[in-house]
Amino acid sequence: MMRKISSLLALSFFATIAFGQPRLSTGFVRNANPSPKKIRLSPPLTDPQHDFSSRVPESLLSSSSSSALEMSTGPFASAVGKSIAPLTTPLMKRVLILLVSAYVLLSKELYKRILWPGSGPDTSVAEPLPPGAMGCPLFGKTTLFAGTKEQGPFAAFAKIASKLGNPKIFQTYMFGNRITSVSGLDNVRTALRREFEEDGINTVTVNDNFDEFFGGESILYEGDKKTHTFLRRLVGGAMSPSAISAAVPAIQAVADRQVDSILEHEGGVVKMESVVTEYTLDIAHTQILGLDLADGAEVEEFRIQAKNWLEGMTNPLLYLPFRVPGLKRSKGYKAHDYLVSKVEEKLERLDRDGPDDSTLSKMYFATDDEEEDSSSSSPRRLTRKQVIDNSLILIVAGTETSASTLTVATLLLGLHPEVWKKVKEEQRRLISKYGTDLTKAQLDECTYLDSVIKETMRIRPIDGMEFRKTKETIVVDGKQIPKNSLVYANVRQTHADDVATFKEDGSHMSVTEGFDPDRWADDTRKPSVFMGFGEGGRRCVGERLAMTEMKVFLSTLARKVDFDLVRSNDEVLWNKNAFMSRPIDGTEIIPCAVVEAVKLEA
Repeated sequence: MMRKISSLLALSFFATIAFGQPRLSTGFVRNANPSPKKIRLSPPLTDPQHDFSSRVPESLLSSSSSSALEMSTGPFASAVGKSIAPLTTPLMKRVLILLVSAYVLLSKELYKRILWPGSGPDTSVAEPLPPGAMGCPLFGKTTLFAGTKEQGPFAAFAKIASKLGNPKIFQTYMFGNRITSVSGLDNVRTALRREFEEDGINTVTVNDNFDEFFGGESILYEGDKKTHTFLRRLVGGAMSPSAISAAVPAIQAVADRQVDSILEHEGGVVKMESVVTEYTLDIAHTQILGLDLADGAEVEEFRIQAKNWLEGMTNPLLYLPFRVPGLKRSKGYKAHDYLVSKVEEKLERLDRDGPDDSTLSKMYFATDDEEEDSSSSSPRRLTRKQVIDNSLILIVAGTETSASTLTVATLLLGLHPEVWKKVKEEQRRLISKYGTDLTKAQLDECTYLDSVIKETMRIRPIDGMEFRKTKETIVVDGKQIPKNSLVYANVRQTHADDVATFKEDGSHMSVTEGFDPDRWADDTRKPSVFMGFGEGGRRCVGERLAMTEMKVFLSTLARKVDFDLVRSNDEVLWNKNAFMSRPIDGTEIIPCAVVEAVKLEA
C-alpha cells in the first residue's frame, strides 16, 4: 500500500512541475466563493482496508454540495482522490483525477518503467524478467549494500531473496541501476560464459574516480580479452607454485612474529582481527611488494596507510558519476598516493639493483613469450602502470580477504574446540615427520586444515565480488537480464542452496550449528559447489598466495597457542559496516602457551 501511495505522489510531483504549483491556503482551497467547498463520498466505502473516510473532516462529508466529486476508477483511486481534493485548485483536481485514473489503468510493467527508469524488459526477448523488489520510486533500494549485526555485510540481498521466496535469480534497483542477483553455480557460469565478448558481460569500474583510486589497468578491471589474458599470464606467473614455495619461509617468519606477539598478552585479551590484519599487511610489504621498511615507525606507517586506503573504498563520494572537488585530499586518496609512491620507489630500486624474490619483482621482470613488444621486437612486459595497478589489487587480495577469513576461522575454531583439537593433532604429526620449518610440501599435507579454511569460506564467503555489466541482453535459467544491467554473482546464496549441504532450517549456514570440516572428506556430504575464490575468467589470481598465507598462520597458531573465546556463550554478531564478514568484537580471545612437550611430541 505504501509503495502505491509513494508511486502516486511521485506521479503527482511530476504533474505539479508540468502544470505549476497549486495555490494552497490554510485548511481549505478557496475560490471566488469564500465558503469552503464540501465533498461527498459516493458511493460509501465499505471495504475496511480502503476506508479513507476517517481522514476527511466530518464537516466535509455533507451530501448537500452540488460539487460532489464522483470517480469510477475503484475504491482506492476514489478515496485517494477525495482525500487530497480539498488541497487542490480546480485545475489540480482535474490533473490529479487524471493521474489517479492513469495510475489505475496503466499496466504494471509500464508504471515500473516510469517509477524505476531503465527497469523495463527487453521486448525483443521472449523470456520474462526475473522477480524483483525495486524499492522506492526513482531511487530504489538506497541501503542495498548495508549490513546488519545479525547477518553481516550485504544483508539486504538475503532479505530481498527471502521476501521473494529465495529465487536463484532476482532483480533490484538502486540510483538508476538495475541490479540482478544470480546464484547457483550453473547459472553463474552461464552468465559469465560470454565474458569479454562484445555482446556479453564484463566487469566495470564505476567511474573515473574509482578508476584512479583502485587501478583501471589491473587484471580485475581490464575489459579487453587479449590484454586480460596477457595480464593473467604474467601476474599469475608471479604467484606460480614454485614462486609460492620459495616464499613460504618468509611468510612463516612473519607468522612467528605475530603469534609470538599474541603470547606477550598471555592470560589477557587479544583481538584477533588486529593480529591477522597486521600479519597480512606485513606480508604485503615484505613479500608482495618487497619494501625495505625499517622496523618500527615505517612499518606502522605502511600499516596505517594501507588500512586507510582499504577503508577509503567505502567512501560514497568515490561512486558519484562526476569528478568530486577535493576528493584527492581525502584520507583514503592520500593513502593511495602513499602506496603508489612506495611501489614506484621499489621499481626504481629494481631498475638499479636487478630482480629479487618479491612478487612485485617477478611481475616487473616477467616476459610473455607468446607476445612481442611491437616497438622493440622483444618479449612483451607489463607496463609500469599495469605493475602498479596490479600491485594494489594484490594488496587487497592478500590482506583484506585473508584477514577477514582468518578472523572468522579463529572464531569458528573457538566455538568448536573438537575441530581445533584435530588441527593441532595434524600439526603434531607434521612436526614429528619434518621438524618445525614449514614448506609448501608440508602445507599440501595439511588436508584437515585445508578443509577448515574451505568450510569457513563456505559459511562466510567473501561477499563483495565484483559486479559485471551486460553489454547486451542475456538469458539465464529462463529469465532475461537486459542490456546495461549490473550482475551480482551471489556466492552466499549459491552456498546456501547447495543440495549437498542444504537444511530447511538454515542451520547448514550457521557458525554454531553448520561448521563441519569433516564434510569435505566425505563424498556423501561434500559440498557440490564452492565459489570461495570466485568463478570464471576472473577467478582470484591470488588464490594460491591467500591459501598459503592462511595455512601458515593457522599452522603456527596451532603449534604455539591454546585459547578460549572471550564471548563463547554469546550470540555471534557481525560488523555491519565491514566490507567483508567480521565478528563485531573482532574475535577476542584469551591465549595461553602450548606446553612444550605437547608441541614437539614425536
